[in-house]
Amino acid sequence: MKVPWIAFQVLAAGAIPPAEGFQYAFDGGADFLCVGMFDFQIEEDVELIRRSVAAAQARRRPWG
Repeated sequence: MKVPWIAFQVLAAGAIPPAEGFQYAFDGGADFLCVGMFDFQIEEDVELIRRSVAAAQARRRPWG
């Protein structure tokens, strides 16, 4: 059975910068992220996530 992995608290309540937290989660096998953000952060965070997903294509766990 293939179960998707949803990662949350990847930014440790702001202690980890988004670019690092997103990349770490996707490299580690997360299929989705649950991330809290303000409305003015959406555009930048979406772009960071797009780059992180593209960079994580060679990860060990297959995408779910």
